[in-house]
Amino acid sequence: MKKKIKIILSFLFCSVCVFTSVKTHSETIFIEAGNKGISPLNINAVVGDTVIWQKINDGEFQVICDGSYPGTSIPSGSPQINFLLNETQPSYSYILKVKGNYNYKFIFNSFELTGKIYAGAPLPVELNDFVATTIKNEVILDWSTSGEINNDRFEVQRIEITDMIDYNPENLVFNTVGIIEGNGTSNEIHHYKFTDRNLSSGVYLYRLKQIDFNSNFLFHILSDEINIGIPNRFIVNQNYPNPFNPSTKITFEIPEDGNIKVVIYSSKGSELKTLSNSVIRGGYHSIDFNGSDISSGVYFYKIIYSSTNYVKSVTKKMLLLK
Repeated sequence: MKKKIKIILSFLFCSVCVFTSVKTHSETIFIEAGNKGISPLNINAVVGDTVIWQKINDGEFQVICDGSYPGTSIPSGSPQINFLLNETQPSYSYILKVKGNYNYKFIFNSFELTGKIYAGAPLPVELNDFVATTIKNEVILDWSTSGEINNDRFEVQRIEITDMIDYNPENLVFNTVGIIEGNGTSNEIHHYKFTDRNLSSGVYLYRLKQIDFNSNFLFHILSDEINIGIPNRFIVNQNYPNPFNPSTKITFEIPEDGNIKVVIYSSKGSELKTLSNSVIRGGYHSIDFNGSDISSGVYFYKIIYSSTNYVKSVTKKMLLLK
């Protein structure tokens, strides 16, 4: 069964460990100016955003932000702001080019009001989308970026939370399961994909650790849990790799808890070794076989499964080439 999950994206700054929704830069922010004041009064923005003041009432309104007029301040290097909103010019736009605080005055007749804009640094990576697709016990992660700044790589990280009743993602220890190279600095759209294979049945959380070339990093958290379910029948897969030298992996699926016995035989039918003989939980499983102590040739592995509702066995051939 193929299940596609649209993930709500959030990010976690490593310095403060606070969750918030992702805000991409190059947005347009509107401020309404009228005879009762301005709205919104305080704005959090990002360098690259465009601020547009719009006149909504009759009259003439002035906006000043030059660092000289009392009560105003502007980041060093920013173009000064000083304009009138009237019938001739009902709106005015300004691009935030420098990080910092913009404290400006809104003046109408003898009435003055202080407006505040904070422009933060743009995110090093703008993620447009983050999608997780599950196929049996595989998780396929797809994400895309519309802009990257100094992006070295993404580390794909995972943690199993099956038995956790209550948890805070900030305090969990994730494990890195893959690394995908970034595209440095780019304004183009880039698509990324990572497949996490051979997972056991359970519940998982994923996140991306985006790292720049200066070793700074931030986390993009998948807010939804990924659930790997229980298979509905007993299946033994072909070992991989095959042929192999000297190690290979044998994977199998069981629909409920039961005893699993895995036995290796020679081409003549002689039993060489037992890899497993124990009760395990229903789900997706794998076992490694190392043939470093035997010679090249054809061998067989047999998996015997017995549970409340099943008594089955499957035998498959494998080839060891040294």
